[in-house]
Amino acid sequence: MPWLLIGLLTVYTLALGLENPSLFKDEWPWVLVYYGMALLGDLATTLKGLEKGYREGNLLYARALTLGPWGMPLVDLGLISLKTVFLNRLTDDPLLSYALALTIGGHGHLVGTIWNTGQLLRR
Repeated sequence: MPWLLIGLLTVYTLALGLENPSLFKDEWPWVLVYYGMALLGDLATTLKGLEKGYREGNLLYARALTLGPWGMPLVDLGLISLKTVFLNRLTDDPLLSYALALTIGGHGHLVGTIWNTGQLLRR
């Protein structure tokens, strides 16, 4: 899993969001769409990969997927909440904190979707 790419996207998003908060705060509906589509893509490609015999590389999500397909979104609720608590300390704005947390979560799922798709197309 390309953890470096996720880290770079996270740092870039934080820098951009803290420097120019209106970019994320005013566009929160699109942040929800981005996060939701990235999550659906990651979940679909992960389930397809598990069906073909691959294993989940993220240990937290691997454990969560023992609960079924709802495991990944349930774990994400907790992760988004933790990110929001931390980001709220930086921004003092709950709406901006949620927008940044969902964008960062969306980045992780988008990279996961691309990675999983590449693995599925390799075989």
